[in-house]
Amino acid sequence: MSYEYLRAFVIGSSFFIFFPYLFVVSQFDPKKFNFNYKMYSFIAPIGLGLANVISLFIANSFKLTREMRYIVISLLAPTFVIALVYFLKIYNYTSSEWLYHILKVYVMYLFMFNYIVYLLDKYV
Repeated sequence: MSYEYLRAFVIGSSFFIFFPYLFVVSQFDPKKFNFNYKMYSFIAPIGLGLANVISLFIANSFKLTREMRYIVISLLAPTFVIALVYFLKIYNYTSSEWLYHILKVYVMYLFMFNYIVYLLDKYV
């Protein structure tokens, strides 16, 4: 039982998952970003690994299919991340910049969890 949760954490925190997030954040305008990039690069893999563990827990609790598991987490995780960065005032955005950022975050999570994490989970 614990093996599957450890496996989920390792897959979620793997290079193939966290590197695209690090790359995207490294491209942000530093004047708009109120957080230490080094700290982000440490926290991101842990957060993504935990998100995958949470998705496994939800899937086991509610008997979800692998596909449904990743759809659910790809909606819950970015919602949590966006709420967190908004309340912690991590970005200095205008309203239109916030909307664009939110859209990018959801698209990235939808792609990463429903394609990359899904394939790693299925074949590794």
